[in-house]
Amino acid sequence: MQYLAITHGELWLHGGPEGSVQIESPFARELLQREADSRRTTSWKHGEREDGPGMLSGPALWGRGGGSGPMAPARFLHVCQGDDARTLFYVLSVGRSVGLFRYHLDEQREVRLFHRSAVPVLGLAWVPQRRHVVLALGQPDGTAHLEVFDEDGGAKGAITSGDSLDSAPVLMPGSASTLVYQSCGVARHAQSGAMVALGHSAIHWLDYQAGQMDSLMDDPDWDYITPRISASGTVYAIRRPAEKPLQEQAGSALKDTLLMPVRLGKAVFGYLNFFSMIYGKEPLRSAGGPRAPQLDQDLGQLWLHGRMIELSKVKTDPQHAGNLVPASWELIAQEGRRAAPRVIARHVAHFDLSADGLLVYSNGFDIQAQPAEGGPVRRIGRQALVEGLLTV
Repeated sequence: MQYLAITHGELWLHGGPEGSVQIESPFARELLQREADSRRTTSWKHGEREDGPGMLSGPALWGRGGGSGPMAPARFLHVCQGDDARTLFYVLSVGRSVGLFRYHLDEQREVRLFHRSAVPVLGLAWVPQRRHVVLALGQPDGTAHLEVFDEDGGAKGAITSGDSLDSAPVLMPGSASTLVYQSCGVARHAQSGAMVALGHSAIHWLDYQAGQMDSLMDDPDWDYITPRISASGTVYAIRRPAEKPLQEQAGSALKDTLLMPVRLGKAVFGYLNFFSMIYGKEPLRSAGGPRAPQLDQDLGQLWLHGRMIELSKVKTDPQHAGNLVPASWELIAQEGRRAAPRVIARHVAHFDLSADGLLVYSNGFDIQAQPAEGGPVRRIGRQALVEGLLTV
């Protein structure tokens, strides 16, 4: 069985006759090389004079602040299968650009469909019958909607709207235009209109050709995320407890009062640390040695499916028990809308459903597989940090 895994921003194909093969983007490689060449040829503009900064230093002459590091490395964000197992669509970021690409494995050929500057992408799906790519694109107002593009990257228009975060689209098997996706509502301040909270995440289906939609999983106590659906109509998803607003959390007032000095101290330190890294390129914490430019972020946290994961809890928190996510993140199956969900596994951070009914899932490190209808579980791999899974 072959599967794709995104690990530390890299895309790997596992289980093939060649073993594990890394898929690299020629576009990203060329862009990074061009930027590195540009930095070498113009380094004299940014460097300091040998006799000290003075008034005529390179950055001062050319109106630049200096100190800018190299471009951030390429990171694969999302991947889906195209017409067959040897054709892929993927989204990757390099520097401030985010691009959509088609990749032909047999030819090792990449086709750039488009790239934009600093556009959040929250998932993609390929609709072969209509030759459409569906992307979940973030909007300037903090929402995200599903938008359709043709196979050459031409925009066809949005198919969802409203004050919501719509993401993780996947095609319903056997359908020419029906998608299953997750969505959560956005709450805004009555006067300023600023986003103040997110609602629970539900699973919906949408036939964007017929203009019909309905809910598949919706419960205010739970988040249902990263859906998959089988040919028989069984819905698979990760279920986790929904985050309640502070005013609904019992006992939160006393806890907040006791922790206020600690939280205030952490906030002040974080604020000062941010400016230290931005302007001095050094964190206030000295432990761990100098930081590479691409690591100028808090390595103790990971943004996963709309939640901030504290990596320090992986080993120290008994709820994590060595897994990236706690036991409350469950992989479930639901045969009908009114049927009781069946729990398949716990500590699930990512999963996918193969065409032949095999579930492949990961706790963030180990990758396991088992038949969707039940059966023995077998471990098929382990990675340093799994950020995405796809069976091919």
